[in-house]
Amino acid sequence: MSERYLVVGLARSGVAACEAIRRVWPGAEVLAADGRADIDVGRLRALGVEPVLGGDVVPVDGLSAVVKSPGVPAQAAQVAAARDAGVPVWSEVELAARMLRNPIAGVTGTNGKTTTTHLLGAMLAAGGLRCEVAGNVGRPLSSLAGVVDQNAWIACELSSFQLEDIDTLRCRVAAILNLTPDHLDRHGTVEEYLDCKLRIFENQEPGDVAVVNGDDPVLRDARLPGRGARVVVTRADAAAID
Repeated sequence: MSERYLVVGLARSGVAACEAIRRVWPGAEVLAADGRADIDVGRLRALGVEPVLGGDVVPVDGLSAVVKSPGVPAQAAQVAAARDAGVPVWSEVELAARMLRNPIAGVTGTNGKTTTTHLLGAMLAAGGLRCEVAGNVGRPLSSLAGVVDQNAWIACELSSFQLEDIDTLRCRVAAILNLTPDHLDRHGTVEEYLDCKLRIFENQEPGDVAVVNGDDPVLRDARLPGRGARVVVTRADAAAID
């Protein structure tokens, strides 16, 4: 039986996920769903993806996984139906992680993620490394799958919405910049929000690096998952950097 994937949410990340599956796993069947009824789906139909619009729940029997766009909450009926049936739910970046072999340098936090990710990409390039910048910066990570040189580093901005449904995504280098209450309408509590952010570290292996802002009391006291080497950075350390 061929693989069957359902992509939920057809904004930029969802469309990129559909395209990536058709490009990297051409034998897989791709279904797509979105609660909106008035979106242009011509691009998807040209790929052989038939969308279901307007909020109808697509049957989940036989699905290999549901790929959830960042804007789709965990409580959405389609996502709940998948979980109830035991179907894996992946974020779009988790899908990308299963397709890419590139080393990823991930950045998350409440504020400053985009600027820091672009700066990180520039630093990697200045160091002579091939580098792409993607993720929550407006360029979906899955858009690189099957396209980018597999030896290039990827500087990747990761939001809590993207991190809440990862499974295998591994960042060779990962950093949390800061954490203040945000997106509580989605996550419910600061603790849940923090847990989502900390997932950036959970699949790190020995030799990977986990960077934490030591001036942020929430992060300084947090228990970090994963097996990466911990590096705590404070403003005082800046004086030692030429």
